[in-house]
Amino acid sequence: MPSSRKRVPKAVLDTNVWVSALIWGGRPSEVVHAAEDGMIKIFASKEIIEEISQVLEYPKIKRVYEAAGMRHEELIETIIGISKLVNASLKVTLIAERPADDKFIECALAAGAGYIVSGDRHLLKKAGYEKIRIVPVGEFLGILKK
Repeated sequence: MPSSRKRVPKAVLDTNVWVSALIWGGRPSEVVHAAEDGMIKIFASKEIIEEISQVLEYPKIKRVYEAAGMRHEELIETIIGISKLVNASLKVTLIAERPADDKFIECALAAGAGYIVSGDRHLLKKAGYEKIRIVPVGEFLGILKK
């Protein structure tokens, strides 16, 4: 008997999507709201959380969220609360121009995620890996509406 339950897409968000969603809102925040509403599952790894934490310390970013009354710890707690953390033990070397971006593919592999949502041209240029599609925010939102 076929299940009438629709499979919930699994995704990994890259750092720029998280920072944009939490600080500036817009379309990236729609992806986060979709996770809060149970329409998708978002996964992250320790390495991704660490990178986001470092980016949140950039002075130009810190000024924006502090002016809005947000705190670094709260932003990280929000990400951890929305995401399911996975141990990305399998290491890959795919993004030659920016090896640090491999962590998103590693996380997606560990989570069995079908998508990496990114605004990073190095990742988007890759288009995909194995069964993982690397897509910009707008395309991912379109996929969710189907």
